[in-house]
Amino acid sequence: MRKSITILLALMFVFPGCLDDEDIVEDILEEEGIEEVGYEGDCTINCLESCDGPGKGDCSQCVEGFVLVDGDGDGHGECIKVFEPHIPELVEVPQEEGCDNINPLHCMFPFPSNAFLSEDPTTVTGYRVNYTKTSVPGSGTFRQVEIPGLNRLDGMSPSTQILTAFDEDPVLTAVANQSTIEKSLIEGHATILINLDTGERLPHWVELDSRTDNKGPTILYIRTIRGLDHNTAYGVGISGLTNSTGDLISPSLAFKALIEGDYTDAPDVELRAASFDNLFVNLESHDYERENLQAAWEFHTASTESIVGGMLHMREDALTRLGDDGIGCNVTSSEDNYGNDNTTFRRVRGTITTPQYLLNPDEPPSLMSRDSNGTPLFTGYSEVPFTLIIPQVLADNNASGPLVVFGHGFMGTGEATISGSRGWSQTYGVSLLATDWYGWSQSDYDTVIDMLVQPAYFEHQTDRLQQAMINKITMLRTMKGVCSDIPELYSGETNLVDTDEAYYMGYSLGGIYGGTFMALSPDIDRGVLWVGGSGFASMIERSTNYNQFELIFNSILGYPDRNDRAILISMGQQLWDSTDPDIYLNFVANGYGNVLTPKTILAVYSVNDAQVPMLSSDRACRAADIPVLSTSTRLPYGVNVVEGPIEGSAAVFFDGNFPEVPEGNTGPSPEYHSLAHNLIAGVPEVNAMVFGFMLTGIVENTCGEICTFEADW
Repeated sequence: MRKSITILLALMFVFPGCLDDEDIVEDILEEEGIEEVGYEGDCTINCLESCDGPGKGDCSQCVEGFVLVDGDGDGHGECIKVFEPHIPELVEVPQEEGCDNINPLHCMFPFPSNAFLSEDPTTVTGYRVNYTKTSVPGSGTFRQVEIPGLNRLDGMSPSTQILTAFDEDPVLTAVANQSTIEKSLIEGHATILINLDTGERLPHWVELDSRTDNKGPTILYIRTIRGLDHNTAYGVGISGLTNSTGDLISPSLAFKALIEGDYTDAPDVELRAASFDNLFVNLESHDYERENLQAAWEFHTASTESIVGGMLHMREDALTRLGDDGIGCNVTSSEDNYGNDNTTFRRVRGTITTPQYLLNPDEPPSLMSRDSNGTPLFTGYSEVPFTLIIPQVLADNNASGPLVVFGHGFMGTGEATISGSRGWSQTYGVSLLATDWYGWSQSDYDTVIDMLVQPAYFEHQTDRLQQAMINKITMLRTMKGVCSDIPELYSGETNLVDTDEAYYMGYSLGGIYGGTFMALSPDIDRGVLWVGGSGFASMIERSTNYNQFELIFNSILGYPDRNDRAILISMGQQLWDSTDPDIYLNFVANGYGNVLTPKTILAVYSVNDAQVPMLSSDRACRAADIPVLSTSTRLPYGVNVVEGPIEGSAAVFFDGNFPEVPEGNTGPSPEYHSLAHNLIAGVPEVNAMVFGFMLTGIVENTCGEICTFEADW
């Protein structure tokens, strides 16, 4: 802007007879967004005297601070403001190699950022993640950390946490919070999130880090309400935030240099100067003026191919090897009247022959075998354990009942969970089939602990999560195929397990990753997700399940710096994306090309859940594009509301009047750990809705006027 005005003034005085004052001046001013030329009647504004020249708007003398533009030398013209030409200065800023030096408060603030993307014409997006040895925070045990899987990606996570920090904490009283998301779209809101490809302004909400230890700057989170579009450019802008005394928060030195047109001595900042200029133009189109910005940055999300390509390759390869019927199963034990309570006719345990892609499929930790392009490679077959519960009611009635694949909870096992869920099996006449969720099962506990000290193990854990999907897909296909007629399924001449009628039901972790399994399995069309959610990085710090890991994560062996921990969790989402329902629930709703087909789901949630936060449940509803039943006690922002009964997918929040969870990103009191999360499982109205949908595909309103219940706690 300053350059154009300076050029204009120079041309005026050197070539006074060559400028058409009305056309050229106004063209330049319009291009630069200056609105100094106007008229009061026939007179140009800012004219001091003699507004009676030969043409409209002609003036012979301008007010102080404005200069006369006399294009034809007749002594009359128009008045424009005189700007003091800005001579760019070199600004020295704090900087570290491998960091985003736009913000000196942390190497990776703001996050995510194009500062950590390099151009790569071989990828779908044209970018590749570029975290160096000095980018990822080191722990107290490992000073330098590398996570190679991150640099295979061609962009940032669509489910990312967006965050930055300032020298002082801003006051957020006028800013959108989780209950006032709509405020984020109001003109003049302090934060803005833009899809730079479409220009769309996106709803979001803002919070300060409740886990701050006051030893460093407090993180400002900008929370998305659903996953962002893949392979898309996004811009963030912040303007108008004030501190506790009402003064405006100051931008960083490097950012201030950018908005004022100065130079810095930070190469990474200067390489992005032109991109920042373009971002400023985009923000100005939404009335966020460059000179008023306190922070702004861009990031580009990864492509669908980069995020799920490996998982889909494994799926295709495994299904080819399995054929229509699977390979085989081996029964290792069969226990009649399991539990000695006449509830379970038989518990069958065994193994399923399963394609493997892990280097060490038998125990964690283990990375996936990959080729030079990062594509997973088949490593052989292994025997993966399964457990099957057959209810007594089927044997008593000499009848066959549906098969339900069950997904267990956080750090649990398939065997223990369905062995404890036999009441459901008996009441509704369904057989339950389960295996472990590799990655978040009991056997993975040590690996999860290890990754809090050495984050390279994040990749081991997320590779196991991908293999877990193959294990479950294989288990169901095999049970529907070559193992559908094994003797252990029979009572007399009757096969008690109708493998042609198969559904899914998952609880807690199974309600989270069940959305992913539903999307990936070709052998199941309908399922129920109990107390789940999506967007793992944004949910874990709000969960009481985080408590068991916090001590080691915060320790001197791990990451005593709070902001390092926040960054690592956010980076972890880039790897969790490969199986996160935040990605796959959209496929449940809409399918994916000719690879994945749409499915129908019922999601049931418990208000004030201490383990899976309601905010992540809200997010899952949006990710799956499913409506909520009108009798639901919670109606998330941006989700359609429908009357029951309905045929198709839906979500319902039930309220048992449990203690309210904190608003910030901290977990509730441990004493509330199992209340809302677990007690909903025994509510008759909930079970009637769940199993009614599972067996018929219709969501009935079993609640009456409102979905509340009384719980004994």
